[in-house]
Amino acid sequence: MIIKAEWIVPMKGDPIFQGAVRVEHEHIVHAAKSSELLPQPGEEVLDLGSSVLAPGLINAHCHLDYTILRGCIDPHNSFAGWIKSINALKRDFTTEDYVKSVNDGLEMLIESGTTTVANIESFPEILPLLGPPPVRTWWFLELIDVRNRNFDETSIIGILSVFDQHPNWLGGFGLSPHAPYTASPALYRLAKSCSERLQMPFTTHVAESVQEHEMFVNARGDLYDLMKSLGRDCSDCGQGSALSHLLEYGLLTHNCLAVHMNYLQDYDYSALSELGVHIVYCPKCHSYFGHRPFELERLRQHGVNICLGTDSLASNNSLDMRAEMREARLKHAGLTNRQCLEMVTLNPAKALNQEGRIGEISDDALADLVAFDMGIHSNPYEAIIESHQRPRLLMVNGQKIDSSND
Repeated sequence: MIIKAEWIVPMKGDPIFQGAVRVEHEHIVHAAKSSELLPQPGEEVLDLGSSVLAPGLINAHCHLDYTILRGCIDPHNSFAGWIKSINALKRDFTTEDYVKSVNDGLEMLIESGTTTVANIESFPEILPLLGPPPVRTWWFLELIDVRNRNFDETSIIGILSVFDQHPNWLGGFGLSPHAPYTASPALYRLAKSCSERLQMPFTTHVAESVQEHEMFVNARGDLYDLMKSLGRDCSDCGQGSALSHLLEYGLLTHNCLAVHMNYLQDYDYSALSELGVHIVYCPKCHSYFGHRPFELERLRQHGVNICLGTDSLASNNSLDMRAEMREARLKHAGLTNRQCLEMVTLNPAKALNQEGRIGEISDDALADLVAFDMGIHSNPYEAIIESHQRPRLLMVNGQKIDSSND
């Protein structure tokens, strides 16, 4: 099959005007000028006209379980207050509600051109009730032990074994110790060990709020009080940043996606660079909570790999990666359209150890593709970011996915 478009954005290389991509089965064979890529006898040709064809977008951090919470929680002055609100709401939902929530979230991803998502799964019991996800999904099992929830290697591997029963599911799996304030060093150590032995990524929330910063740096604040009331041993607080708390125990490695990282100390930046930790920045969630400016440029100067994510609809109003790119560009004047696209293609592919497979249009890469109308734009990068309509084409693993209301 050959797909033609006014512009092809391969990401590794310059955009191709009047380009074409050949797809065979689940792989991209080649991309070039359409005049150089002639169809073979009987080969299907899809001409998308005035559109831009790009790698499918990658959402590096999402909670599909909480799609059901869209518009339910107003922004709080206290992060601890937001946690209390979300925990109170969660108790009212059934297993069926969460299954519907995940499916609704997957449909939102399709509608906005996302072909890969890193999803935190808080309720692994719903997995056997789900059908094959229409997009490439990494399911990260959430781990929390602040309330004496027992996890050991056997129980974690048992839960992860559900993936062995679904060989047709695209993507992979991983572990997600929730955050330094809800997961003990022992639980992080277990997640790190399992991730290394099973060769899978892991992800965690770190330095998300000023209250978390106060908890670890100063041993005080609303979050500190809440965690202490839940029985957390807070003797590790008052000794440095939330990030340094994890680094001190050697709990972060190059295969970790560290989410948020909004409140860092000066000494944190070089440590991140040395370890090769990947960071997931969630611009619209960042705005929802009114956090201090995200140190994007400083992190880039230290060579840190930065990806974008939406977080959940408990702190966002969409799962659209184009909206995240627009928000990032609005907040960071020096950020180019090309750099925005890198944070939803090449960078998260690297973080998921999928370089050369997703996030780019190149020979032998997986055929995860999205096409948007060029509209009034002459620049293909800008056309993608400024798009608000459903994709002209969405393809996952070489298969066209219906993203229309028809």
